Amino acid sequence: MTIFTRCLCFALLLLICAEPASAQTRIRYLLTSPSPNVAEAAHSSVPEMLGYWKDAGLDVEVKPFNGSTGATQVVISGSAEFTIASPEALLVARQEGANILGIYNHVREPIYTIAVVKDSSVQKIEDLKGKTIGVLSLSSGATAVAKAMLRGVGYDPEKDVKWLPIGLGPQAANALKSNQVDAIAMWDWAYAILENAGFQFRHFETPGTSKLLSLMAIANVDFMKANPGAATKFAQGIAKGTLFTLTNPEAAVRIHWQKYPASKPTNIPEDQALREAVHVLQARLSKYKLEGRADPRFGAFTRDEWIATQGFFFDVGVINKKPDVGEYYTNDLIDDINRFDKTAIVKKAEVYR
Repeated sequence: MTIFTRCLCFALLLLICAEPASAQTRIRYLLTSPSPNVAEAAHSSVPEMLGYWKDAGLDVEVKPFNGSTGATQVVISGSAEFTIASPEALLVARQEGANILGIYNHVREPIYTIAVVKDSSVQKIEDLKGKTIGVLSLSSGATAVAKAMLRGVGYDPEKDVKWLPIGLGPQAANALKSNQVDAIAMWDWAYAILENAGFQFRHFETPGTSKLLSLMAIANVDFMKANPGAATKFAQGIAKGTLFTLTNPEAAVRIHWQKYPASKPTNIPEDQALREAVHVLQARLSKYKLEGRADPRFGAFTRDEWIATQGFFFDVGVINKKPDVGEYYTNDLIDDINRFDKTAIVKKAEVYR
């Protein structure tokens, strides 16, 4: 063997040995709003910008998407590995044999309501018959839940009301001001954006919707099997980002603006922009907290939550079976997800500028 050949073999050996240490697992991750909103900082910009995913060996591509139902379908197809979405599409898909699973319970309280402006003549859900309801899109999780709420009071949501996609923020505000819609069906921080624009709302929910599971990480199981540990690292990044955001909401806002400059308003003073952004973020923050939960671990599900959620969507006709709820989710990753230095995250957040 010549010296050149020996050197070439040695160089190739170095490359082969070095590859596992440097290679990162690529993940395509869908949000469920059309542009990354500051309220999503805890599970998007914060873990990305602070390196929580990269340091764990993940190359996460965060992509906006329009609605929970559509995002879940993309994960089913394998064109994305994860989304943070509401559970109704997961329930339907699992009953149809889709290989997806809820792996991390992110938002621990319901987020969807139907709302009207404060001086509306609509006083209860039953008053919405014949009315027009504005939604982000027809594939939004808020739309699915609103339709379920209407079924719960005996209405056919496809016949008894009209649905109008009105987008978010200024588009939705214009639809309300011009009386294009009589009500809107959205979620906590979408209402907070409109509150910043001066709107005040009255909200409607039902006993069933008040117990629903909310946003969760939904995973493609084939990807999980092919990439052991990746789902745990991905969800742990979200847990770290959530703890950071709970500790210092203003820092989370600034991090989000750094990652997504277009999300920072430029037509108002910065102190006002920061105050309004924190208001949007605060609409979600209390739902991240662990205190008082039946299982006070980041990401943990309980069977009772799944039983209530499955029962609601069965009763309103979204699904037609009630299998054992263990089919929909796993808590197997939760202990490992929670194995990180929480004190270090809090200290970093407290001094972050």
